[in-house]
Formats: sequence, C-alpha cells, structure tokens
Amino acid sequence: MKITDAAGRPIASMEEWSAIHRDRHWREGRSAYAVADFILHRDGAAHLESRLAETLGGEVALDAITPEMEVRFDSFGKGRMHDLGVSGTAAGRRLFVGVEAKVDESFGSDLAASHAEAQRRLAQNPRSKGVARIEQLLGRFSPPLELASDGHLRYQLIHGTAGTVAARQGGNRPYDAYVFYVLVFQTGLYNAATGESNYADYRRFIERVGGQELSPLAHRITVDGRELTCIYESVTPGQRLGPQPPAADAGPRPPESRRSVWQALKAKMGLGLFRKPLP
Repeated sequence: MKITDAAGRPIASMEEWSAIHRDRHWREGRSAYAVADFILHRDGAAHLESRLAETLGGEVALDAITPEMEVRFDSFGKGRMHDLGVSGTAAGRRLFVGVEAKVDESFGSDLAASHAEAQRRLAQNPRSKGVARIEQLLGRFSPPLELASDGHLRYQLIHGTAGTVAARQGGNRPYDAYVFYVLVFQTGLYNAATGESNYADYRRFIERVGGQELSPLAHRITVDGRELTCIYESVTPGQRLGPQPPAADAGPRPPESRRSVWQALKAKMGLGLFRKPLP
C-alpha cells in the first residue's frame, strides 16, 4: 500500500501527513487528523477493503492512497478535493474511491445559496465561471437536477460525487468502478446534531437522484452516465476496525413507520454505524 502526497512524496507518519494541511485544519479530533490516524494507526485501509468487498460483492485490494487529492471534473478552475483519493482493484477491475471525512463539519451551503453566491461573483467579474459550473453539474445526474426544485440539496454532495466519477488512471483512462465514501469519525469533537443533519442531507440527495439501496450503508446512483456506489459510515474511537466476521442473517425487516425509523436513526447516531435507512 503506497501512501503519498499529490507530488508523489511518501507519507509514513502523522508528521508527514500534517505537512499537507494548513495549521487550522490539523487538530486532534478533527476530520483531517482523524482520517490520518485511521489509515496510519487503526488498520483503516483493511477496514475500507472489507467494507468495499462487502458492498461491491468481490475481493478488493487497495494499492494507493493520496490525502487531499484533487480531481478535475470541468475546465472551470479548481477541481474536487477528496480527503482521500484511493485506488485499487475490485474483483479484478480498477477501482477509485473518493473519501469525504467528517467529524463536526456540515456538508456546507445548499445549491440555492451556492448559485446565488456564484451569481454575485459573476456580477463583480464577468470572467467568473461559478454559475456555468453549477449549471453544467446539474445535467450530469440521472435524472437531471433542477435549480428551482432542488435548491435545498447540499452542493458539496453534488460536486463531490461528480468529482469522484471524473477520476482517471494512467493514460487518462477511466476506472472500471467508482465509490463515493462518506466516513464520519465520532471523536470527542463529534457533534450529534450536525451528524444527524448531515445524514438527513445525504439521504435527501440520494433519494432525489434515484439511489438504489444496496445495503443499509450503501446506494448506487448514476453520474455522468457512470455507476457510482455511495457509502455512508460512522466509526467510533473504540470500534473494532478491519475485516469483520459476517453478521448472522436476521431475515427481512418488518415495515416501520417514518417516525420509528427516524427515532432509530437518532439512537444510532451515538453508537457508530447507521443501520436504519430512512423510508
């Protein structure tokens, strides 16, 4: 497993990892620090392999990780910055995983607010491409998003997923499989209210773009004509990571009301993995 920065320099310690972050982003308990500790000290890569194999249905072997990996998805400026850009193989196919790490951070502004800000910048600078970028992004989903009706969706989820399927391997060749992986670390700085709000935002996005449920943690959507698997997982400081024995089959879940499901979700927020999807 190679861990390198964007320039190809190897990373083998927390000190080397911290060099790619601004000081304000590097703090114990925050997402940048937590994801570095997860990979370097908590068998995080093995855990990702296990979860990906379980979701994709075949053996997964990861071979490279790049923190703060930029993926360009249009010609309008800075691309999508993945907290981790991860590559490997899944059942013999080349795989790319874009990881979005969270602790107490939200998914940022919604589409309507992001578009309004882009319009403000355009009014000040006719060369600004923010409006064009947003409007182009909306058409990449199947079904397409609409600014008028989808303004409540979080913009980070829109460009994060688009910036995952845009990743390319050597020779500018597309990967065979793509995964957008939201990884929530319940450190001492974790905010349960923000975590609950983030998960609700994520589910609204998944439902709007026609996500097909693969498991309580995973869905499949289509972006730019490519299948994208989306995983949302939360881990706690004391949680056992790495490959896990298969859980016993509990049989089909009984029908549940929206209220009971939401109450169950809130309870799970403090325990680790989200096991109850919203209807």
